[in-house]
Amino acid sequence: MLFPSPRGLGAFSLIEVVLALGVVSTILIPLMGMLAVGLSTSKDSNVDVKTALIAQQWLAVAQMTPYTTAQGSVTKHLDMDGREVPEAQAVFVVRCDYANSQDVLATTNLKKVTITITGPGVGPRTRVFSTTVANLGY
Repeated sequence: MLFPSPRGLGAFSLIEVVLALGVVSTILIPLMGMLAVGLSTSKDSNVDVKTALIAQQWLAVAQMTPYTTAQGSVTKHLDMDGREVPEAQAVFVVRCDYANSQDVLATTNLKKVTITITGPGVGPRTRVFSTTVANLGY
């Protein structure tokens, strides 16, 4: 206690309360700012994991698709769990493009598969995954 009260009671003075509030607010304001950044980073990380899992599923399907039918482009609307839903309920819009490989060393039995993920779930960014699939004789 900086200034003793006239009655000798153990109370805090106004100056002590103001100083304590100043110290607490100096600590809490940066912590609240870090909390917002942490939540945003956590959300982005969750979206990255979800889109990678969806792309992995689609690339596996592309590898199992008969070579002769793997042509053009396929677009699906998915929810957060990767299930197909109507366009109005979609969190992710997934487009799978098949193209003949332009690799110089490639033979005619290779296809390039590109998975593009957009939609409200990924925000303004677009996620693109790509690989080359060989004809397994199907």
